[in-house]
Parts: sequence; C-alpha cells; structure tokens
Amino acid sequence: MRVFVMMIIAMMMVGCMAQSKPEATLYQRIGGLPMLSRISNQTLDIVSKDPQTSRSFEGVKMKTLKESLTNFLCVKTGGDCVYEGDTMKKSHADAKITTAEFERMVDVMRERMDVNGVGTKEKNELLRILAPMKRDVVTD
Repeated sequence: MRVFVMMIIAMMMVGCMAQSKPEATLYQRIGGLPMLSRISNQTLDIVSKDPQTSRSFEGVKMKTLKESLTNFLCVKTGGDCVYEGDTMKKSHADAKITTAEFERMVDVMRERMDVNGVGTKEKNELLRILAPMKRDVVTD
C-alpha cells in the first residue's frame, strides 16, 4: 500500500510540473525584436526632429543609435540580444540632458507603444525598468 501511495504522489508531482509553463519574458510579451525595433526607431525619429529634444541628437549617427537602443531594450526586457554600448551614465555624461528632454522622450516612447498596440501591463513594466535610469541620463 505504501508503494502505491508513493507512486500516486510521484505521478501527481510529475503532472503538476508538466502543466506549469514558464512565464513569458517581457521581451516575448511585448513582441520581441521587431516590436522593440519599431518602438526605438519611431521614438528616435520623432525626438531627433522635435524642437524640444533635437539638440541632443546633432551629429549623432542615427542608424547606430537606433540599433543600440533596440539592443539595450532587448536586453532589459529579457531578450537574448547583446548590448555593446556604454552605461547610460557614461553615454549621456556630456549631453546635458534636462528633465524636460528626458520626460519628452519617455512620453514619445509611451505614445509609440500605444500606437503599436503594446499592452498596458507590458508598457508599464518597460517604463518601470527605464525610470531609474533618469538619474544617469539627466544632468540638471
């Protein structure tokens, strides 16, 4: 009888393990590299031409920046990309980014996520990941 009970318990444990799927990463839920690339490209296209933020992009190689931002977001959301750029603090050290400029970029990114159909949960999760970087980007 004891062996029978042990077999039942073992079968139940195996059944439970087989049914529990690992939760999808934010990277997967947001739409992977295609969506992150779209959000990055659209955001940078807008803020690089916006009178409030364009000065920060003068002389910047936009293609390189778009790829770098996409890879950065990929890594931060749990994707398997490689980000080879500098830290946020180092890459923005001389840019003199203001709070208003930072907030404008966040607003544009939020808008681009909305336009592209990113879910509220995923959008908020990504923004929570990025929010602490403000102290490394803003110098005012």
